[in-house]
Amino acid sequence: MANLKESERLDKVLANEGFGTRKEVKRIIHSGAVVVNGESILQESAHVNVYKDEIVVEGKKLETKRNYHFMMNKAAGYVCSTKSDSHKIVYDLLSDEDARRFVATGSISMVGRLDADTEGLLILTTDGNLNHRLTSPKYNIPKKYQVTLRDSVDGKTQEDYTARVAAGIHIAAEGKAPEADCRPAVVEWKSSEVCFITVTEGMFHEVKRIFAALGNEVIHLKRVQINGLVLDPALASGEYRELTEEELSVLDVQPIV
Repeated sequence: MANLKESERLDKVLANEGFGTRKEVKRIIHSGAVVVNGESILQESAHVNVYKDEIVVEGKKLETKRNYHFMMNKAAGYVCSTKSDSHKIVYDLLSDEDARRFVATGSISMVGRLDADTEGLLILTTDGNLNHRLTSPKYNIPKKYQVTLRDSVDGKTQEDYTARVAAGIHIAAEGKAPEADCRPAVVEWKSSEVCFITVTEGMFHEVKRIFAALGNEVIHLKRVQINGLVLDPALASGEYRELTEEELSVLDVQPIV
């Protein structure tokens, strides 16, 4: 068997592969239906190497994947939380099968959070290391949002907004979040009321607070890109799909700063 640094618990692997909840998987293992490298395994706590070990379940060889990564076009009205008394949660958008495989087993997590009224790109992953690389402030991962503003902004004022944000604007405190100096960010204008902003940190309500500091108000916010990964325009609101290998490669790359 593999050493622990390279391995996962057998029950976790089978649950992630869709064989049921941990309790259901435990029954399968105890029935003697799981064979690893030719040896019948009866303990759910046994560790297996998903890269090297041959795992056979009920006579069929298991083609395991180390991790799963999903792109979701988050719908407004859903919160990035595991539970809520007042809102629907993002995990409610998953199919019953994926909810059973990943949510019930506690193996999946959201990469960062979006406010309930914010739409757009949300990454779900079973890879904790990837999640850390994408959310830790030290990695400066760029996140791009499409912003619709309350007040129309003329050309001269657009230049002012862009320059002030590029210099690192000061934002006021909000709730428990203290006032702060934002890192420099990039604003690109699409029209007098719609722009894109790219930030490299994830402070509470940062984009909304930036435009409040400029004397305006965000009335619609949608995340469209994280690092090199762009939200698939074919995904309708509330839909999701697994990332391709190419998409994962552009998502998980250290940006040049």
